[in-house]
Amino acid sequence: MREETPVTNRQKVFLGALLIFLVGANMRTAITIVPPILTNIQNTFSMPEWFLGSLTTIPLICFGILSPTVTYFIKRFGILPVTIVDLLLLTVGNFIRVYSFTSLICGTILIGGGIAMLNVLAPTLVSYLFPMKIGTYTGMYVFALSLSSSVSAGFSAVISHLITWQTMIQFVSVIPVITIVVALVLRSSGKKTTVKKAKRNSLNPEVQGSVWKRPLAWALGGFMGLQSLLFYSILTWLPPILMASGINQNTAGYLLGLLQLVALPISFVVPRIISSVAKQSIMIWTISGLFIVGLGSLMLAGQSFWFAVIACILLGLSTNIAFSEAMTLFSLKTRTPNETASVSGMGQSFGYLLAATGPMICGWMHGLTTNWFAVLIFLLLVTFVMTFVGLLVDREEYVFEK
Repeated sequence: MREETPVTNRQKVFLGALLIFLVGANMRTAITIVPPILTNIQNTFSMPEWFLGSLTTIPLICFGILSPTVTYFIKRFGILPVTIVDLLLLTVGNFIRVYSFTSLICGTILIGGGIAMLNVLAPTLVSYLFPMKIGTYTGMYVFALSLSSSVSAGFSAVISHLITWQTMIQFVSVIPVITIVVALVLRSSGKKTTVKKAKRNSLNPEVQGSVWKRPLAWALGGFMGLQSLLFYSILTWLPPILMASGINQNTAGYLLGLLQLVALPISFVVPRIISSVAKQSIMIWTISGLFIVGLGSLMLAGQSFWFAVIACILLGLSTNIAFSEAMTLFSLKTRTPNETASVSGMGQSFGYLLAATGPMICGWMHGLTTNWFAVLIFLLLVTFVMTFVGLLVDREEYVFEK
C-alpha cells in the first residue's frame, strides 16, 4: 500500500491546514441548508409531512452504516485518495438531488455516504497530518463546520426566495470541488518529497484486538450518538418549533443560523481546552447545563421572542462544545491514526445509528400530541443520559491500553 508523506514543510503545512478547514466546511453544509426550506421542498415534490424528518434521518443512517468501512479504505488506498473520492461522492449527491423526488432520495443517500466518511476522515486527518497539535486543528475544522453551517442555515430561506431553492442547493457543490483541488495538490506535493515518518504518523501498526470489545469505545460512541441525536433533532425541528411560537419562517431561519454562528468564537478554543486537561467531567457537566437551560428557554419561546434568542444561543454553544468534545476524544483516546480511524469509525457507526432515531421520534411525538412540549421533554431526558455516558470516558486513559 502506498502512503502519502506527512506534512513537513511550510507549504505542506498550509495545504494540510487548508484541507482540514475545507473538510470541516463540507461536513454539515449540505444538511443544514435543508431545514429552513423544508416547506419549499415539500411543495415542489408534493411530499407528505411525516417524510420531512427523513431528509435528516437518511444521512444519519448512512453515517451509521458506512462509518466502519472507512478504516478499511484508508488501509487499502491511503487517506488522501479516500478523501478525494469521498468528496466526489458528496459533489454528485448534492448536485442531483434537486430534480425530482427520486433524485432527492438518491442524492440524500449519496450525501449521507459522503459526509459519513468525512466524519471519520476529519479526526484521522488531524491525527495523521498534525499529531502534536490535535486540539488546534480539531478546532480548525469545528470552526469551519460551525461557520458553514451557520451561513447555510441562516440564509437558505432568504436566498431561496431570491433565486430558487434548487439553484441554491446546487451552488453548494462548489465547496467539495474546491476541497478536491486542494487535496490533489497536497497529494501531488507528497509524492515529490520523501521524509522519515514519525512513529505516531505511521498507518502500519495494526489495532490491538477488536474495537467493538472495548468499553471506552462504547462510551465514546454513546456520547457521540446522544449529542448527535440532540443536535439533529434540534436542527430538524427548531424552525417548526419557533414558527409554532409565532415566529415567521425567515426569522426562524435566522435564529437557526444564530444557533450555528454563536459558537464560532470558541470553536478554536474548546478543543484545545479539552486536549489540555486530564479529566473531562467539568466539560461534560458544562455541556449538560447549557442543554438543560437552552431547552427550558425554548419551552418559553411562545412567551417572548427573547426566550427564543436565548435558547438558540445556549443550544448553539451546547451542540458545538458537545461535538468538539466527541471528535477531540477520538484522537485523544488513541495513539495512532490507525487507532483513531478504527475508534472513530466504530463510535460514529453506533452513534449515528442511535442519532438517526431522534428526528423521527420527535416528528412522531409531535404528530401524536400535536404540540412540541413533549418533544422538548424527550430531549431533556436524552441530555441526562448523555451526561451519564459522557462521565464514563474518564475511566480509562486510552481505548487500546498496552
